[in-house]
Amino acid sequence: MRRAESLPSTEEVGIPYDMISLESLGTFMLFGGIDGTTAFQACEFVIKANMLQQSNNPITFLINSPGGNVNDGFAIIDIMETSRLPVQTVGTGVIASMGLLILSAGEKGSRVLTHNTEIMAHQWMGGMEGKFHELMAMTNEHLRLKQMFIDHFLRHSTMTEKQINDILFSPSDRWLTPKECKKYGLVDRVTEYLDIPQGPVSRPKKASLKKSSSRGAVPQTEEP
Repeated sequence: MRRAESLPSTEEVGIPYDMISLESLGTFMLFGGIDGTTAFQACEFVIKANMLQQSNNPITFLINSPGGNVNDGFAIIDIMETSRLPVQTVGTGVIASMGLLILSAGEKGSRVLTHNTEIMAHQWMGGMEGKFHELMAMTNEHLRLKQMFIDHFLRHSTMTEKQINDILFSPSDRWLTPKECKKYGLVDRVTEYLDIPQGPVSRPKKASLKKSSSRGAVPQTEEP
């Protein structure tokens, strides 16, 4: 990670940092549980980037997630896999359960883990109730869901189906090190320092910079 002193100051950029969203710079912070809200926000980010960005520059998911809802997670993955723009994934903090599926779904060669990240894989949880034929239908759905998980990791790792069942679907929670994730092809690189890109930020049109008594500079709209 680049040191703070190497980044441009608010005065150099011309815009206070809190007025610049990471999404506008091509990065989405997928932090917290995977649910309907985070899935909506993540999918919206990818769709907007595909519609508004003319170049084919990659966009980035920075992920720190304990997992969550399977259907919401696969909604994010489906949008990632159909994105015109490459989606880089960076895992940090904790990557567990559905978070691991999303991390591994990133652009091949651009899936990164920070070296202190904790990674956990396990069988998903669910419950059933109802009449016999309803229980049978739900059992079949669980078997279909398991095959979806297996197919996903066959596409997005170097693991065999036996390894997926023995390691990622073991009877108890399975904690993996970042190096193990790289070994199994779930990610492409483990890093101690994130290379956060730095570059010029476009200043607002029709704006002049006026020094204020506070730190930084505040954009002032010019009179026509």
